[in-house]
Amino acid sequence: MKDKNFISNYGLFSTLVVTIVGVNVFSYPSELANVLGVEGWIAIVISGIIAILFAYMINRIAKNNNYKHIYEIFINSFGQIFGRVVALFTIFYSIYFVSIGLRVFTEEIKMYLLEKTPTEVLFLITILAGNYIIRGEIDNLIKFNEISFWIMFISVALIFIPSARQGDFTNLLPIFNEPISNYLRGVTTGVNRYAGFGVLLLAIPFVKRKEDVLKVTIKGVIFVTIFYIIIFVLAIGFFGKEQTGLLLWPTITMVKSVDIPGYLVERLEGIMMSIWILFYFTTFANHYYFSSDILRKVMNFRDIKLSSTILVPFIYLIALYPQNIAEVHMLSRTYTPIFFTVVLIIAIIALFISSVKGGKKPDAVSGE
Repeated sequence: MKDKNFISNYGLFSTLVVTIVGVNVFSYPSELANVLGVEGWIAIVISGIIAILFAYMINRIAKNNNYKHIYEIFINSFGQIFGRVVALFTIFYSIYFVSIGLRVFTEEIKMYLLEKTPTEVLFLITILAGNYIIRGEIDNLIKFNEISFWIMFISVALIFIPSARQGDFTNLLPIFNEPISNYLRGVTTGVNRYAGFGVLLLAIPFVKRKEDVLKVTIKGVIFVTIFYIIIFVLAIGFFGKEQTGLLLWPTITMVKSVDIPGYLVERLEGIMMSIWILFYFTTFANHYYFSSDILRKVMNFRDIKLSSTILVPFIYLIALYPQNIAEVHMLSRTYTPIFFTVVLIIAIIALFISSVKGGKKPDAVSGE
């Protein structure tokens, strides 16, 4: 019989990291530079600390509910009717998140790799590929995350090391010159970059060593925070505050501008984009599975195949709705913080209710 507790600490760590770090990291330095100038890294650090608190909250919710499935946690916390409403909202938020990301991802691919390929074709290829992966259930998804982690971050390190040599890091000075309101705006922008913690409630019930969950998730958040800081510092060091703020995707532009003598390949931005396909696709696949699995529980389906198919047209239509990339960023800036706040409120209420009710010992039951 298959062991239900099959996710290792590394599997949990890699799943959290590749889910959080998505394709929008390309534009993150630009957004921070426009809000906080050279001090954007401060907002990243504060956001990382807040994300650690959120990781603690998620861990407590799972532990208080005896590591049940997230849908069962909603039902136990909010009742049958409102619990279903919360579950459906969670599905919508996750689908909205990956759909907006899909549009950004597609626009980047069209600009740097596949200029003449129709947007709709790229949508369908990505959605169907994601559907194929998640139909293999969560154990295959975790293995995919574990392999993707090394491919993503080792490749990026090899490309970014030459960028660090050509940067002028005096551009990061002076600091602590911005008004408090700008720091608050920067932190708000930064916290939204840690969306993806919901996947923890999906994965934690299957973790082998549940006593290590909090430690592993904190390590994951720290890793993501350091990665975000490196991306921002490299962009500011290479372009300066003003130019970074003007560029739509400064990370890609930086790779295009780097002079790397002795490299055997040309058009490094194409290689960068090929690697970054994984950065979005891992985020997409994990959120897609997360939404499909909750819908499976809501609709009482036997497996995830039908629920994942039902969500295909919704992802496609939401991604197709914006007229251009400017509208995509407008929708993201307007609605993502609102949805994230609602999810945070739901998590706080669930934590409070589960703490009041109390939980059984964590080793009694595992998720299904």
